[in-house]
Amino acid sequence: MSNRPSEGSAATKTRPVHEAGRTPAIARTLGPVRIYRDVEAVASLWREFGASALGTPYQMFDWVMAYAKTLGAANHETLIVATVEDTAGKPVLLLPLSLHRQQATTIATLPGGKQANFHMPLFDAGALHLFDRTTCLAILREIARAAGNIDVFAFSNQPAEWQGTPNPFVSLGGHLSPSPGFKRDLDFPPDKTAHVLHGGETRKKMRKKERRLSEIGVLDYRQIVDPAEISRVLDVFLDQKGLRFRQKHINNPFAKPGAVAFLQRGSAPADGRKPAIELYALFVGERIIATFGGTSAGTRFCGMFNSFCTEDDVVKSSPGDLLLTHVIETQCRRGLTTFDLGVGEAPYKLVVCDKIEELTDSYIPVSAKGHVYGLADGGLRTVKRWAKQTPWVLALVERARRKLA
Repeated sequence: MSNRPSEGSAATKTRPVHEAGRTPAIARTLGPVRIYRDVEAVASLWREFGASALGTPYQMFDWVMAYAKTLGAANHETLIVATVEDTAGKPVLLLPLSLHRQQATTIATLPGGKQANFHMPLFDAGALHLFDRTTCLAILREIARAAGNIDVFAFSNQPAEWQGTPNPFVSLGGHLSPSPGFKRDLDFPPDKTAHVLHGGETRKKMRKKERRLSEIGVLDYRQIVDPAEISRVLDVFLDQKGLRFRQKHINNPFAKPGAVAFLQRGSAPADGRKPAIELYALFVGERIIATFGGTSAGTRFCGMFNSFCTEDDVVKSSPGDLLLTHVIETQCRRGLTTFDLGVGEAPYKLVVCDKIEELTDSYIPVSAKGHVYGLADGGLRTVKRWAKQTPWVLALVERARRKLA
């Protein structure tokens, strides 16, 4: 797995930390921090390391590149990648970073913005004992020194653990994110999915709803892999979701420049590999009445977005709920062990998810400007968490949305 940056190339090699004499906490246990600016050149290293690393699907190469070339480019973000090896030369950490300017401050975040529900580096699970808080801080300071223009690292929505293994970057400290994640273990046979997720009365209603839809047309649950069908399903998703946002007086994040291109690029199969974003749809005849998109890595599937038809002849049959149950059953059949519905409160998530996953926001300033940004943005996110957990504030916000609409 050797794809190291060379001197004078588009990728910049940092000075080995143990030679720099600046970060002895790293020098005792780890090799140099390396910075790659030519990200495509590190694709094979990234994919190979990601195949066995501890980390979320949102930090895998194809997902990050789908974002970086669309939404990231539209937001004027610059993508770099940092790696760390152990003293034997084996990669033990890979950290993709999106750099963007806000006024006069350069902020380094993990790529994905709000499209990525969870943020953490990729780690070698067998080397986690090397990453205590002092070492993690030293690595970030060395990245900032090598990059030359970072004022603050801002890591939002960090899980405390991933698939039962601790995330070392949580040791950086911080405060709870505004919203938690919602997940459940897939520790049941696939054919028992509906029994686990729903009570007897609900299952009876679901069977009745499927029969009612079947009277309109042939009921068909599909995973979408054909390029032409992908485009059609995404068009339907954007129409259905856009209508839903307008009804709830919420700004549509998919109306932002680059958002549609991100979904299209992420959903397209690349070079025989599975796409970064997996698409599912429920058809009645030729009509698409519900959609679902997510991403997976290792043994976990992460839901990203969904939509459903609100037309009178199908909406009472809960097409979104029917498709969601099918998607979860599909992940069981694949042998995955965890399913999540991402970050953010919604009543339907509590129906199928029985675990709440608290997340952490961390700010690591490396300049005075970065310190000011961390205090301001961290304060805003703390207020946002308070507002989300305060019913009268939520009611006030909803009234304000309706009035503005």
